[in-house]
Amino acid sequence: MSRESNIKRPGPSIGKAVILIAVFLAVLLSSWPWAAVGQAPEEEWSKTFGGAGDDRGLSLCEAGDDGHILVGYTCSKGAGKRDLWMVKIDTDGKQDWEKTFGGAGDDLGWSVLETDDGYVIAGTTEMPGSGNKDVWLIKTDLDGDERWSKTFGGPDDDWGVSLVEAGGGGYLVVGVTESYGSGKMDGWVIKTDLDGNKDWEKAFGATGDDQVTSVLKTRDGGYIIVGTTESYGSGGQDLWLIKIDPDGETVWDKTFGKGNDEAGCSVLETEDGYIVTGFTESRGSGSRDLWLIETDIDGGQRWDKTFGGADDDGGWSIQKATDGYIIAGYTGSKGAGDQDAWLIKVDQNGEKVWDKTFGGPGFDLARSFMETKDGSYVLIGWTESSGSGGQDLWLMKAETA
Repeated sequence: MSRESNIKRPGPSIGKAVILIAVFLAVLLSSWPWAAVGQAPEEEWSKTFGGAGDDRGLSLCEAGDDGHILVGYTCSKGAGKRDLWMVKIDTDGKQDWEKTFGGAGDDLGWSVLETDDGYVIAGTTEMPGSGNKDVWLIKTDLDGDERWSKTFGGPDDDWGVSLVEAGGGGYLVVGVTESYGSGKMDGWVIKTDLDGNKDWEKAFGATGDDQVTSVLKTRDGGYIIVGTTESYGSGGQDLWLIKIDPDGETVWDKTFGKGNDEAGCSVLETEDGYIVTGFTESRGSGSRDLWLIETDIDGGQRWDKTFGGADDDGGWSIQKATDGYIIAGYTGSKGAGDQDAWLIKVDQNGEKVWDKTFGGPGFDLARSFMETKDGSYVLIGWTESSGSGGQDLWLMKAETA
């Protein structure tokens, strides 16, 4: 008798049991949370706000009712050329109310944060008569009505682009000054109290054009600031990372780049360092690529990654995910049109997990974004592909599978 004939083959009942177990495991695995980790989100809804003129969204924050507050500027309504624009939306992206702030000149809102009793906006206002721009800080109540307004600046142009709540109360605003400092354009940091009164200010830079674009409060009570410098580094514009203490004194600063232009747009604190996004023209696949850099706690580079193709690509904002990072930006190398909004997920080592483009045949850009309580993402920027004309403020929700 052959050896094969002594081997018992499974009967019909055992075979059916194996099949049932396999089906059960397949269903279980497909419903397990990590099964969707590698899947890019899909658009849930898209909204535009604006009129015949150019209107842009630049920042957003959560509202107390799970909706969002949007800020930017509008040329379609208000009192002047461009007015600071504040829009409240519900969880479905429908407008609850809107407010404009400004006069006959250019007025813009660059950054917004929620407080216990309202919202604070940092931006720029054009001073009457002079045509010069000043940093503008506005506090509103929960309905968007102004409580107070403060300006900071000198004889030349100064503007604020990012803010955080400061340790011990008050606010820290970062931006750019042409009125103070060592060069034509310097990074500027202003600390205020809760009523918007200035506690102190610091300028950062030298003889070249230097600017800071984003600030984050760190666990040690200080702040990490990212921007761009021509005064230091390897040539052209370099990405610039500055660590300051609670009093605005420099702890360290680092530059990243080579002979061409680089810029830093957003920074995030990790468990043992920092991760920065922006763009580079010295590395990558095209004229400008999205750039991601991880550093240690002292700003020493651990690794960097580039993402992009033959055209211009860049990163505007970065947020923590449960198992990596999400970057929002723009791409001219892929997508449906001239330029598309771009969402990329990377793992802890900067390796791409997925990417997704959003947009139409025109110019579309995601300037900022945040994760919602249901695990989806809300992106704000502007679009030329849809809306009422010119550029419209664009709000889009992308949900994970």
